[in-house]
Amino acid sequence: MVAIALILLAAAVGSVGGLMQTTEQIMNRAVMVTYDIGVFWDVTCTQPCEFIDWGSLNPGQNKTITVYVKNTGGGPITGSFNTSQWVPPLAGEYISLAWDFGDQPLDPGRVRETNFTIMVARDIHDVTEFYFLITVTGTQHIP
Repeated sequence: MVAIALILLAAAVGSVGGLMQTTEQIMNRAVMVTYDIGVFWDVTCTQPCEFIDWGSLNPGQNKTITVYVKNTGGGPITGSFNTSQWVPPLAGEYISLAWDFGDQPLDPGRVRETNFTIMVARDIHDVTEFYFLITVTGTQHIP
């Protein structure tokens, strides 16, 4: 099993006097651990994805970020991800993340464009800023 861990900044969402408003964006750096897989900003895989800045988000908004996933191992891999360590924990009830990596194995040395989409619920409340951990796992298939 191969894993990449990214700590992602999601952005800040808050409310004032019953009206929803965004706050200033907050920067955060990701911690990445990779084994037989890499995540990059460019298709030539020369710029590692070290953090994601989602910018400012509004309630009900979706935002997509494109990265490139490269299989640096010796066999085909499939990919999966999960989120954890939401700060504050309430944010995980109103914010979700999806990706379009797909189900097809990625062969060694190959690169796949992959979109992460963050989705903020319209009814989000009591969250003014948030952070979370994404763990991306590449599972190698050995015949």
